[in-house]
Amino acid sequence: MPLTRSIKYFNFVKEITKPLSPPKWATENRPVFELGNVILRDFSSEGSTPDAPILIIPPQAGHHSNIADYAPGQSLVETCLSTKNSVYATEWKSATPERKNETIDDCIRAMDRCIDAICKKGAKVRLIGLCQGGWQSAIYTALYPEKVHSLTLAAAPIDFKAGNGKIQFYADFYPMMFYECLVAAGGGNMPGECMKFGFKMLNPVDRFLLDYSDIYRSMNNQELYERQRAFRDWYEYTQNIPGAMYLQVVRELFKGNRLIKGALMILGREVNLHKIKCPLILIAGEKDDITLKEQVFNMEAYVSSKDILKKVVPAGHIGVFMSKKILKEYWPEFLRKSLG
Repeated sequence: MPLTRSIKYFNFVKEITKPLSPPKWATENRPVFELGNVILRDFSSEGSTPDAPILIIPPQAGHHSNIADYAPGQSLVETCLSTKNSVYATEWKSATPERKNETIDDCIRAMDRCIDAICKKGAKVRLIGLCQGGWQSAIYTALYPEKVHSLTLAAAPIDFKAGNGKIQFYADFYPMMFYECLVAAGGGNMPGECMKFGFKMLNPVDRFLLDYSDIYRSMNNQELYERQRAFRDWYEYTQNIPGAMYLQVVRELFKGNRLIKGALMILGREVNLHKIKCPLILIAGEKDDITLKEQVFNMEAYVSSKDILKKVVPAGHIGVFMSKKILKEYWPEFLRKSLG
């Protein structure tokens, strides 16, 4: 093997085996409130108006919350700041053994505490839910409609049985015992590594072969190499999910589809999507094979909102809220609509 090729190969092996560091937020911010399961981060710049604060709810799906502020030019936070409004985001913490019994109730209770910390003067929040953060935001808005000015859901499943998606197939195929065993193996929590492996198995050739091929080929292109490294650092770094919450989500949402049936009980109250009356923005990805557009758009049939915008954007799942093109060409319209 020629020397230069040998060096490239060993650099490749070093890259894919290097220890992972916790992802970092791209935009300057400060933590303003903290609970056992979440940190509320304030990205607001000097002169930002507090009248219609924006709160971004990233997903709890095994990865770090900084996907909402991934990199300069690929940051929903950055795009939101262009509105001159106050901007906040939740950073969900990795579950510890002590938190294994937390449920959706604890998640919604934490959201409420965060929103109270933001809206001390009675202002309503403009809520943006990303992916799994979307159904959390929908539940919150149904329970506390008086605190939400507008609701934006990006690549967020609401009607979990709609369409013919890969995740829905596996959710129905495996019995609850399978998911309970995964949680038991994680000591009571759902390991982020298991979540990541499950996502990779949706497209195994891409994730286990082509992604590594792309990394190897990019090593002679410094700019491309840095982009590949940054994304891999985010994707491969995982966080655990409270076991009780994970099993509740599988049982009641993915299998039972109880959110749209009005049969979900959270904080001792029935979650009725019909109580949502605020402006609603529903965004789906044209190439999204994680959350199908029907799973997002079907929400329209269950709410009382009259002001609804539905949009399919040319992107895959996370591209809906982190693609440079989508953030630049589509999100300004969504944010104007959310202001109402």
